[in-house]
Amino acid sequence: MSLKTRNTRWQRRAPRTNGRTEEAERLHPAGAGFTMGDVVHARVDVSHLDHHIEASLQKMTLESTIESRERKYCIKLRSYKSHIFTLLLLLGYLVYAGFCLYLNPSESVFVCILGVFVLYFSINKLTNRKLKHVISKGISKGVKFLKPSKRKGIWMRRVVTVVAVVSVFVFLGFDIRDRWEGWTPLAGLTAFILGSVLFSKKPKKINWTPVVWGILLQFALGMLILRWQPGFRACMWLGDQVTTFLGYTDLGSQFVFGDKYLDHPVVFQILPVVVFFSAVVSVLYYIGAMQAVIKVIALFLQAVLNTTPIESFATAAHIFVGQVESSVALRPFWMRLTESEMHAVMTSGFATVAGTLFGAYVKFGVPAEHVISASFMSAPAALAIAKISIPETQKSQIRSQKEINLPSGQETNLIEALSAGATMAIKLIAYVVVNIIAFVAVLGFLDACLGYLGARVGLPDMSFQLICSYVFMPVAAAMGVRWDEAQTVGALIGKKIVLNEFLAYIDLGAMIQAGTLSDRTGVLATYILCGFGSIAALGINLGSLTSAAPDRRPDFARLSVRSMINGNIACFMTACIAGLLYQGDVAHSPHSVVQNVTVMIPDNVTTLFNTTTQVMLTSTV
Repeated sequence: MSLKTRNTRWQRRAPRTNGRTEEAERLHPAGAGFTMGDVVHARVDVSHLDHHIEASLQKMTLESTIESRERKYCIKLRSYKSHIFTLLLLLGYLVYAGFCLYLNPSESVFVCILGVFVLYFSINKLTNRKLKHVISKGISKGVKFLKPSKRKGIWMRRVVTVVAVVSVFVFLGFDIRDRWEGWTPLAGLTAFILGSVLFSKKPKKINWTPVVWGILLQFALGMLILRWQPGFRACMWLGDQVTTFLGYTDLGSQFVFGDKYLDHPVVFQILPVVVFFSAVVSVLYYIGAMQAVIKVIALFLQAVLNTTPIESFATAAHIFVGQVESSVALRPFWMRLTESEMHAVMTSGFATVAGTLFGAYVKFGVPAEHVISASFMSAPAALAIAKISIPETQKSQIRSQKEINLPSGQETNLIEALSAGATMAIKLIAYVVVNIIAFVAVLGFLDACLGYLGARVGLPDMSFQLICSYVFMPVAAAMGVRWDEAQTVGALIGKKIVLNEFLAYIDLGAMIQAGTLSDRTGVLATYILCGFGSIAALGINLGSLTSAAPDRRPDFARLSVRSMINGNIACFMTACIAGLLYQGDVAHSPHSVVQNVTVMIPDNVTTLFNTTTQVMLTSTV
């Protein structure tokens, strides 16, 4: 109702008192000189004001419409510019690929593989992501068409499982019948599984499908990498490319710290790799590549192992990110997880290493191809051992992978994503540095105390490493390590569990470069140490999980120790599979990644740290 209409009604209904309204009588008593003409004049002013208000509203509406149209035009113009840039980029790459195939077709394989991804992302961008939905819809229809009924599916899985298990045992029977070192890791794998069943929370409720298929998937990955020549060469090529890629960190280190940055390799050469790799991972998250890879791996694990969506997704994510980062991504789901699901998620976090630290391990001289394979092989092992330890007895509340998503980067462009990734590495580097300082100092003090106490009883060489070497010596031997080297690997296992894997990998890299370990033992030790299963990580993960879901802190605290132990067992199972399948002649390639890595370690590295155990990390390159 307009103001003018209201005024008209007021005029009709207003009572009259001797030519004066009640309002006029109240404001101006009789004799004050205020007449009815003044009121009429005020009404005219109100009417005039009403016209001004309506004109202002019309003007504001017009301005809002113009602004909205301008905004839409700017968004459409920006979209056109983006599409034009994408189209030019696609055409440019196609022209470049054509010249590569014409001039040098034999060495253009990588260019063609990269071209497939460029073509997909470009078309997906030009069609406003319609291509992605079309492909997803087609895959869903194909899976739905090929998916058998529930009853047929159960019988098909059982038949395939039996055939796969029998095939593995037949293969091993022919393969290791003449190799005594092959029977030892098989016995060790059996012992780890039986031990987990013995300490299971509910042994009678164990679902053996994820257990059996987790081990079979480990075996398949081991065969693909360690026995199949094309697979090993592909993984070795990938390791070479990663090593070369990470080598460019030295350019930034040299520019910032000068030519003498090699005098302090840990701070000025190893840790900058974390910054570089973290920046690259941030860019991959920004463009959505990392989320797509994790999603594919999660769907594969869920289909093969028959695990729940949240378990599969978290395990796939832990191959690339640490449990601290994943706890934030899984924050909306922690309250909905069952006890078994929570245990599986935590176990996978302890059984794998974050991709941001992967470059640092490679820089130490550890073979890159085996670090890559260990990260992937330990993922199904973690789910297998977790389902033995705490079997699922409840119904999962998360039904589909569609409910779970890793957040995309919120940065404006690639430059900001690169900068944000490098900035996020500051906290990680600070964590690594302070832990190295604290743990090496504590280790030195502990060794001094043990040496003093041992000297009183005729054992002056008593040290923390010596105790760990004897305690974990049988464990190392059970995974296929030679008995004369089991004590050395046992010391590395003890350092990894009690301190952290970073210090253990420092020692292992130095031993590999110095040639103090055989090739087989160095490879097995790489698989053994590839996990966050340490007491230090126990406290860090408990803190990050509690901050993500404070109401479930009692559950986190109750499951933490069990998850850490099972995470280490998963790494040990991976090492057992590697011990079963590893053959030295496959790895003794003239293009071995280990040889390429050692070139990157400076010649003048003499001591990274020195404790009372006389752990001297030297390079003989």
